[in-house]
Amino acid sequence: MHPHPMPARALSRGTAALFVTVAAAVLALLLAGCGVRLDSAPPAPLTPTADERVRAATVADVVAVRDLAHATLTSDADVRGATATRLRAIVDQAGSQLTALGGVYEGPTPTTSPTGATGSATRAAPDPTVRAVVRRLGAASAAARERLAAGPDAHLARLVAQVGASQDLNARALAKAAHVSAPTSASARAHVPATLPAGARATVAATIVEDEDAGGYLLEVVAARTGGAPRAQAAARATVHRTRAEDWAVAAGVSGTDGDPRRTAYHLPAKAVARAVESRLTVAYAALLDTLDPKGRAAVADLLTDSARAAVDAGAPITALPGGAPK
Repeated sequence: MHPHPMPARALSRGTAALFVTVAAAVLALLLAGCGVRLDSAPPAPLTPTADERVRAATVADVVAVRDLAHATLTSDADVRGATATRLRAIVDQAGSQLTALGGVYEGPTPTTSPTGATGSATRAAPDPTVRAVVRRLGAASAAARERLAAGPDAHLARLVAQVGASQDLNARALAKAAHVSAPTSASARAHVPATLPAGARATVAATIVEDEDAGGYLLEVVAARTGGAPRAQAAARATVHRTRAEDWAVAAGVSGTDGDPRRTAYHLPAKAVARAVESRLTVAYAALLDTLDPKGRAAVADLLTDSARAAVDAGAPITALPGGAPK
């Protein structure tokens, strides 16, 4: 026995050279078998899909809104009270929206930047003021609506529509708190499509017909029990809901048939009738968006925003995703 391991025997110069040559040949063969060539250029970076561009542009707008709102909070000494509370809510809700959208993209720079219908409303950061935040919220909401038809993923489109609705609501609320002008919104022209949008589930469409009709009925009851301006407001909104119920029934092909889900009477909530009616419709429109093909999304997103606006006007809180997070 040897008290220490025997040292490895040195290879002769010729043997060592032969070993290196064989090893290099084996490595080359292995790489060739894997489809890799030592002299080939690195693979080109992947081009993002339409859905990835939609997601990236929406995330960019949410981040821009969040950062501008935060900067305004920390740099403007005159921001206080309801205005400061709304700015803090905007920052907090942006965090929830980013989580729902999958977070900020941190991978390699895409070869195709978000432009056109999927582009971001983000520009060079303006001076941090409340007016600037209101304008940025309005621009982000409008951009979200414009990119709804840009990608095939209906689930993503629902999230984009909900983020846009929240930005619209926050723009209105912040403008009111700070006594500045609110941006205009396409939801003011909300209308029911002439035909049922492609991809709509029949059961969800039936729910909307019934919810719109119930809303009309319940607000008619409210109008009958009140007077003055509240009566006129309830009656006008009741007419809107009754008309939308009929338009949806016609679009779905169930008006006047045995499949028409409308009833002669509905259960009246004990309180906050308008808030309950509009909140329920906001949920229904969000659910409808979850399956729609691209062309029909904008009209339904406008109806979602319109119902969310009416719910907030009736006392509902502004949330990060009006209509609730997808199941």
